[in-house]
Amino acid sequence: MRETCDRDVKRYLKDEANRKQFLVKAKGHIGMPPAQKSPYMDSLAIANPYAMQILDAVMGSDVFCTYYNTNITWPGSSVQALHRDTRLLFPELDVPLPPHTVVANITLVDFTVENGATEVWPGSHLIVDRPEDTGIPLEERASALPSVRMVVPAGSLVVRDLRMWHRGMPNQTDLIRTMLAIVYFRSFMHRSEVMAIPQKVWAAMPEKTQRIFRYNRVEKAGRSS
Repeated sequence: MRETCDRDVKRYLKDEANRKQFLVKAKGHIGMPPAQKSPYMDSLAIANPYAMQILDAVMGSDVFCTYYNTNITWPGSSVQALHRDTRLLFPELDVPLPPHTVVANITLVDFTVENGATEVWPGSHLIVDRPEDTGIPLEERASALPSVRMVVPAGSLVVRDLRMWHRGMPNQTDLIRTMLAIVYFRSFMHRSEVMAIPQKVWAAMPEKTQRIFRYNRVEKAGRSS
């Protein structure tokens, strides 16, 4: 996966629009949709048995995925803006709700401080007030709270609530820092964007993986369903 992802992102950045968006505007933090085929569609990633145990416990056994991406930090990148990956489901409530959207990150290289291991604020997914409500910038609020860096070896699994505060960090090495980002939703959630999975790839998936991908399109010869 690492070799494929490194090769694919180099091709991806040959497109001028992608270079401007990710190397300039996004400061070297790249989100590249993976091809809907091997090796990205391996069930050990999509239906990772360790991730599934966690998801079953916090969101039930009927989760689904319609969003699969990569998080790539390019050499020479700078600090990403602190952010959440999703909005609060009911921002008018003053109590934290159970998880409804979770990402499983699988690191394809060793994550180190030098190559930009992601910084996260554990527990921040339970904070229900927003910067626009408090008038205090998110960076200022985060500076008073403890954070950790995702320093983990290649092949590690990191499961994170999408409401958690986090940011990409500078990659000070000459190597591309790659990570998969597979997002799971509770069964009642709806997503307007879906993936298009080739029929041949779909047919080769185990039933558990097909269940996770049930709301995506399956592309047959000349049409989709």
